[in-house]
Parts: sequence; C-alpha cells; structure tokens
Amino acid sequence: MMLNKDSNNQRNNIHIGIPLMGSLQIPVHRYYNSVPPLKRDLNMSGKIRTREKCSICKRSFHIKEEEDIFCPACGTRPKTFFIFLYHQQGKHRISRDSDGYVLDSYKRAHRLLENIRKAIDDGTFNISNYLPKEIEQFKGYKMLPKWQESKNHKGLSQWHIRKINEYVRNYYLPYFRDKDTRRISKFHVEDFLACLPGKLSLKTKKNIMDMLRNFCRWLYQMEILVKLPVFPTITPPEPPIKYIEKSTQLTCLELIPEEHKPIFQFLMYHPVRIGEACALQIKDINPVSRIIEISKSVGYKREIKSRKNKKPYHLPLSIHFNYGLLKNKFPEAFVFTRRGGKVYNPDYLAGIWRTALKGTKVPYINLYNATRHSIASQAINAGIGLERISKALGHSTIEMTKKYASMNVELLRDIIDIGAQVVHIPKTEAGN
Repeated sequence: MMLNKDSNNQRNNIHIGIPLMGSLQIPVHRYYNSVPPLKRDLNMSGKIRTREKCSICKRSFHIKEEEDIFCPACGTRPKTFFIFLYHQQGKHRISRDSDGYVLDSYKRAHRLLENIRKAIDDGTFNISNYLPKEIEQFKGYKMLPKWQESKNHKGLSQWHIRKINEYVRNYYLPYFRDKDTRRISKFHVEDFLACLPGKLSLKTKKNIMDMLRNFCRWLYQMEILVKLPVFPTITPPEPPIKYIEKSTQLTCLELIPEEHKPIFQFLMYHPVRIGEACALQIKDINPVSRIIEISKSVGYKREIKSRKNKKPYHLPLSIHFNYGLLKNKFPEAFVFTRRGGKVYNPDYLAGIWRTALKGTKVPYINLYNATRHSIASQAINAGIGLERISKALGHSTIEMTKKYASMNVELLRDIIDIGAQVVHIPKTEAGN
C-alpha cells in the first residue's frame, strides 16, 4: 500500500514519508526530525605512559589503554606518569598538571588527560600551561614583584607604595607564591579572603582585596589573565566623624608654641589636608583676589607630590590669614617653614599637636579630625549644602562628602527643644 504523495502535501501536518518494510511509508510530522543529528567525535589525543620499570622483575609495565598501567606478574604500579601528546605538529611530554603537581597516579594522569582533550575540543588548549618553564615564570613569586615595579613608576605616594609592599609581603606572597597567576579564579579570591587573619578590621580587608583586584586587573591588561575573577563586595561600616567646635579649635591653638602657630591657624580656617598646607608656596597665593591654589602635598618621605586626586582646586583666603607671611619671599619659597627654613611635614605637625594637648583637659583628637574634618562638620551643622562643602574640600565627587551628612542632625535640635523645659534626669532613673 502506498500513500498518495500529492494528497499528503495538501495536509499541513504531513511532509514526507520514511521508507519502511519495502514500499510502505509512515508519515512523519513536519516539525520533527526523524534522523538523529550527527555527533561530533570527541578528541582522543594523548596517551598515558611511564618511564619506570617494575621494581621487582625489572620488566616494562603492561599498558591497558584508558584503564591502567601495571605489572601483571608482580602486581606493582609505577610511581610517576606522563602524558605523551602530539599537538599542532609537535610532540610533548606532560609530567605535571597546570598547578605544577607531579602525576603520581594513573587516576590523576587520566583526569588531566580528559581535561586536555576537552580543552582541545573547545579550542582553549594552550600547551604552555603544562610546560614547567612556562608555569614557573607565571607563578606568584615571579609576577608580584613585576607588578610592584610597575607601581613604582606611576608617581604614587610613598605611603601608597609602602602599603602595597606590606600587602605583598604579609598576605599576597604567602598565598599566591606557587600559584599560576594565569589561572586565578573566583575560588582563589574567596579562599584568599577566608584565609586573612580574623583580627583584621573589615576596612583593612577591603583595602587588601581592592589592591588584589588591582593586581588581577594588571595581569588582565598584560594579557596574562584571560578573564577577571569576580570579587565579593565588602562594605565596612562608615566610622563616626570626630570633630570639635570652632571655640575648642581656638582653645587648642593657644596651646601651640608661638613659632608654629601660623600653619596651625591656617589649618583651622582652611579645610585642606595637612600635607597640602605644608606644600603651599608663595606663587600659589594671589593676595589681590585673595585666592589660593591647592595643587601639591608633602608626602610620607617629605617629598613634594601632587595632591591626592591629582586635580588642583582653588579656595578663598580666610580673613584671619596673616599676609605678613608673604613678604620678602620668592615665588618658589614655602609659605610655612620651621626653624632653619625647613619645610613642615604631617608627622612633625602631628607630634607638635600631641605634645600641646598632653596633660590638658581637652579630650584628645588627632590633627586631621581637629582641622579638616571639623571645618566640614561645622559647615554641615551651619546648614551649608553638601555641594559647596565638597568643592571646599576639593573632593572629586559629592559622594565623598556625604559621610559628613549625618552631622546635620544638629540642625534639628532647635525643633526638638522649642518651648521645652530642660529636665535633668538622675542617673538612677536614666539607667532604668
């Protein structure tokens, strides 16, 4: 019996027939393919071999392909193996995996061979990942010093360089020393984070991980790392801003030795960083327009460098500024100098500040918080907008200034206390 081909074509759900039992054809739905797709043959390159002989009978081991290598007479097996691979018209002997571990069992060797075959099928196989000399040059103890060297030529502050060296010495090298940096993955990143000492603060861990991300980005830019690993998000709590009022600032100023008062007074009226005040030169000040340019800073090793975000900005001079500091000085001269014409540095000023406050009733606050942070916090509490404060601080974005926003809670105090009588609660009642 033969179905009419023309009549079948008139029906939407019938397309062709499959020959079966001679002339009989069974109709097949047009949307189904009755012929199974052709399967691509999997790559079977490579053989597992050993250089050893049986330690008892001294004969060559019997090779059972894809299963085992052993001595049938003595029941012994070799202690080391290698993969013989013919790839891209070259013969290669692979005796270690990509992490440098010796193939000390048939199981380990066969697992590696399967991974190599899959990589060949996927077009991602690279023989250099398995050659000892190639692996060695990409290990952490080789690549981390090169990354450090690249940082030394980027004009970073000495404090920044010191932190990089500290992180490499204490954290990166102990973990990544013998690891192939071409294969750093999300697993390594998360495992490294878990291995960091528990005593470290969340902020310190974030700094260490951010620097590690920078190292991985450098590897990626150098085309050593094929794909950037995913890093976990670390959000440490924002530390509370410590500040003092203007009256307390002026009280502290009176405790400073007379010869050092000019630079401390400048810091208490201008929200600059301490190093930026130290680096201020005569040419940076326009006495006519009463504007100063902040573009440089004194670094950790007392070198003059660009300010933190490398972008200069301008500030108006305070009415409290002593213009006598500018007289009879060359444009290149520094505005503030100590005895002998030496330039101030942040550590020296911090020492003067600690000494001045020691033994007084003023609660200790570090110099940075007592000047720059205090000016910003006072401005917030006075109702000045974040955008204006951000410009005064020389921040590159307003996001950096938002940490001061919590201080404007003081603006609500007069609302809370309107028409209210102050009531002093005894300590015994307050504790209940």
